[in-house]
Amino acid sequence: MLRFAAIAFVSAFPLALLAQSPAGAAAGTPNAQPTANVVFLHWNDFHGQFRPQQAVWKLRPGQPADNAPRIGGAAAMAGYLRTEREAAAKTGARVVATDAGDWYQGTLEGNETKGRLAVQFLARLRPDAMVLGNHEFDFGPQNVADLVAMLRGQQPPIPVLAANLTVAGAKERTQHPVAQPFAVVDLHGLKLVVLGLITRDTKAVSTGPWGDAAFGDEIEAVRTALPMAQQAGDVVVLLTHCGLETDIELAKAFPQVPLILGGHSHTGIQEPVRQGSTWIVQTHGKASEISRVEAHADAAGKRLQLLSGKLVELDPKQHPDDAETAAWIAEQTRELAAKWDVPIGTLESPAYEERGARSSPVGNLVADVFREAAGAELGFSNKGGLRTRLAPGPLTRRQLYELLPFDNTLVSLSLTGAQLRAILRGSLGKGRRPLEIGGGSYRYTEQDGERVLLEVTVGGAPLDDARSYRVATSSFLARGGDGLSAFADGKDVKDHGVLLRDVLIARMEKDKVLRADGGNRIEFVQRDGGK
Repeated sequence: MLRFAAIAFVSAFPLALLAQSPAGAAAGTPNAQPTANVVFLHWNDFHGQFRPQQAVWKLRPGQPADNAPRIGGAAAMAGYLRTEREAAAKTGARVVATDAGDWYQGTLEGNETKGRLAVQFLARLRPDAMVLGNHEFDFGPQNVADLVAMLRGQQPPIPVLAANLTVAGAKERTQHPVAQPFAVVDLHGLKLVVLGLITRDTKAVSTGPWGDAAFGDEIEAVRTALPMAQQAGDVVVLLTHCGLETDIELAKAFPQVPLILGGHSHTGIQEPVRQGSTWIVQTHGKASEISRVEAHADAAGKRLQLLSGKLVELDPKQHPDDAETAAWIAEQTRELAAKWDVPIGTLESPAYEERGARSSPVGNLVADVFREAAGAELGFSNKGGLRTRLAPGPLTRRQLYELLPFDNTLVSLSLTGAQLRAILRGSLGKGRRPLEIGGGSYRYTEQDGERVLLEVTVGGAPLDDARSYRVATSSFLARGGDGLSAFADGKDVKDHGVLLRDVLIARMEKDKVLRADGGNRIEFVQRDGGK
């Protein structure tokens, strides 16, 4: 499952950075604004999100998720790109479309075809360059190669990038054949080099297997590839699936790069974040928005001048669906809808509220169902493995699938109390989101900017460090995923051979009603004793 620890769904980055965000021309722009002859249209983390989704990041704290507006979707993306290209054709502007990875994972449309349907759709958008995301590896190396071959087989071929993706074990640094380090795009005579990067943490945040792929340090990869990229063109920009924090470090290391088109952290940046002279853009992902940047390509001066940038929300009232794309999606997904969109039961639950580093009703539900299905004392789920939210009322198989889309199985194992304490401390680490728990609870506080575990209870009794406990969780966590390596030290490991979502679907089909406990099992305690 994906670790969504440092990957927060936020509307903006810290205010100190946003205060520097450019509202108009870049530093050094003359008073006479040059013509915008280039329009960058950038998206990231599509994740197979063919349907509109609820924009929960727009809610104020404490508001139920059901109040969030529904926006975006594949047909809305296609409609917006069509409109922008038609407008650009009238002015002579060059549209540069870029995709920052994680093409599928999390929806039926994305997963049932192992990404093929998502890639077919993205190819219809005619991007100028795409970068590999960590989830492209979720069905193994051959599947990655097949998806890339589909893109390379387009006319014209669509470049797939990742300069830090190399062949593991090679005597000399060897670029992996499924990706090229960069691509060159012509902008009215200016040669723009788009250099791609995938997160170096790919093996920690995807299920694999990864075959002979090695994921190198991003800064070192740019340092290696930059001389060749500069020989190939006039201006180098980065297309990354690394997260905003890494993008900022890249901007600091390479101030000559004017623009970073980012992804991976799902950070919706309203106006470009500016680090020095570099602009960084990214959307919340899942076909919710497009990052739009206007620029002037100066072929004679061999420079790209950034003029303005904004995050365009794909509100259906302002950006209607492309009818041709909507019809294509309906035809391609007809059989999926017939199988997965029929209600099979009802959820009884408090309305979802964003609780941050606390438990959630759906997290409590999943951890409870894991524990009960495995006959264990405790159940655990990482928050990043819960990929959507469930509202009270009728539930379909699709909704349960999209809650637990990863092909991980239910595993039970024995861990000592001391090992469990180490796991919970790890999940409270900086930038992480604590584990959802069933059969117990825990409390923590903050000290010197760090979360500190205070106490843990199991079945109402304090955790005994010396005692062995039977624990149920995902195969991803059981092997030490999310950096929680103590899970891999468990004894008497049993893989129950059933996918996590199927555990939940089976319970729903049997009981017809799922009841989610709204209690807070992860309690934050103020240092002065308050809560």
